[in-house]
Amino acid sequence: MSASFVNQLARDWNGRLAHYAAHRNDEHRNALLEEAARYAGLHLENDLCRSDFWSRSPLHQRAAVLLFLVDRGVVERTSRRGRRVYEPLAHAESWCEDQPSLRPYRGPILEFLNALRLELQRRTHSRQV
Repeated sequence: MSASFVNQLARDWNGRLAHYAAHRNDEHRNALLEEAARYAGLHLENDLCRSDFWSRSPLHQRAAVLLFLVDRGVVERTSRRGRRVYEPLAHAESWCEDQPSLRPYRGPILEFLNALRLELQRRTHSRQV
């Protein structure tokens, strides 16, 4: 992903990821975006490919949306058993519904949140088997 794309993304972070915008080292922002892209590609691809919107969206756009949701505090970026996990919080869907600026993208964002929840369910189920 281009440095200009990553820098523009970081300029828009004003919540939980705002400190990345202040980093003097671009490598930290690049690493965060690459981590989000890997997660969106490896863990969410099967669910998102069924969506008309997400099946046409490039991976870097999916990663940007994931980080937007983390920045706004509706998805938590954590580690479980040594693996990175992105977990939608309980109020994620209602937050999305309450954002007038997201109205045109409400359906795709709700699909994205659902894909995150399905991934967490798969992880939980695989631990129980």
